[in-house]
Amino acid sequence: MTASAQTLSGWSAPRELTDRATRNMPALATNGSLICMAWRGLDQDNIWVSVSNDNGHSWTAQKELTDRSTANAPALCVINGRFIMAWRGTGQNNIWTSYSTDGLNWSPQVELQDRATTNNPSLAGVDGIGAVMAWRGLDQANIWISTSSDGITWSPQVELQDRATQSGPAVSGTNTQGGLFAMLWRGLDQDNLWKSNSQNGANWSPQSEITTSATVDSPGLTHSDSLGVFYAGWHGLNAPNNPNIFVSWSTDGINYAPQVDTGMQSQNGPALTPAGNGLLMAFRGQDKNNIFVANLNS
Repeated sequence: MTASAQTLSGWSAPRELTDRATRNMPALATNGSLICMAWRGLDQDNIWVSVSNDNGHSWTAQKELTDRSTANAPALCVINGRFIMAWRGTGQNNIWTSYSTDGLNWSPQVELQDRATTNNPSLAGVDGIGAVMAWRGLDQANIWISTSSDGITWSPQVELQDRATQSGPAVSGTNTQGGLFAMLWRGLDQDNLWKSNSQNGANWSPQSEITTSATVDSPGLTHSDSLGVFYAGWHGLNAPNNPNIFVSWSTDGINYAPQVDTGMQSQNGPALTPAGNGLLMAFRGQDKNNIFVANLNS
């Protein structure tokens, strides 16, 4: 199935998860039929997690990971049957990582002392190719990347000196096209979205601007094998007058369809992940901090 303008607007009504709230965007990742959600707490900085086995329609009770905290949103991906999590530390800006097979019980956190960020990092995993981590630099706004064969041990960081952002970038990947990664980010001196793609996660195509789409926060990005596309979502530009979430899709991470206004409202960018024959979106509510979810074609 290939996405169309109709699939872009076929979202269910958003459902409020009244037992969980956050100060940032949540994170989502899908491992087979299991979906994991992770988020920063509301009144403290610890990371919380929950999982769903029915495409995000019901969730386990939230679980606080009391040994780890973050100053921004955490990031999730899946590689080789494991969930991988990355986040910006509190008290210092280094990036930390952990892994889990069930989304609820996580390995001891590991500090990556060679990399730091002022925003949320992003993760993408493709079985047989590897994982990519992308983040905004600490003392400058350029985007940095690192790759991993297992999501646990990471290559030295590499600065992409031709691209910079005001917020954390988003990355996603797929092996349905022989291996392809996509990156999407908010520009530095203006708010338009920029894009790039990569066959291996290490070497990226020249950046190009989406002049018709802009955001005030980090975008969300995923790949749906059932829809056959990369799927992007972002918070509208003119907040708070236009807090709606906008979406678009691309087969190659470069050419994106015209944006569609979902009518759903958020304080931050959304998280996206495959769910059944469609997608799941999670976001922080506009008038309250609870997390909301909605499904597309599921």
